Amino acid sequence: MTIIQNFPRIFLDSHARWHRQHMNMGQLRSGDGVEFLSFHRNFIKVALEWYSNEGLNPRFVEPWRSIPSAIKRHPEWTRELQDAENRIVRNLSSFNSSDGLGRFLQTSSLHDAIHVIGSEVFNEPDFGRISRAPRSTLFYNWHGLIDTWWKQLERL
Repeated sequence: MTIIQNFPRIFLDSHARWHRQHMNMGQLRSGDGVEFLSFHRNFIKVALEWYSNEGLNPRFVEPWRSIPSAIKRHPEWTRELQDAENRIVRNLSSFNSSDGLGRFLQTSSLHDAIHVIGSEVFNEPDFGRISRAPRSTLFYNWHGLIDTWWKQLERL
């Protein structure tokens, strides 16, 4: 786990601005879930293109294959979070759309919990802060896994 040196400020600002404008957790509307997934898919594509052009190690930003066991052993990993992960991993077809998956990631708190718990487990505070998370390789590991889930749903 590492902080990406010289990460462009414009990318950090873009990510933070999107979250300020679109993350109204108490009032998610139809379309908000797919917008969350789409924004992050596109953001990762652009950021990783920059990352590659910088000649940085692509292994550091590979998607996780699953949520790391170190996160699941943390005391804040609750039964509800485990149930949320299980629904995605074992019953992806229960989501009637990409929007449903994106909204579930947000309303189940799974997305945010991974950022918060992961920042502690891996001793990388930036991963837990919206304004700095994209500087962390963990951001790409986690959002890469989310994008993998979304691609799997799209193939159903």
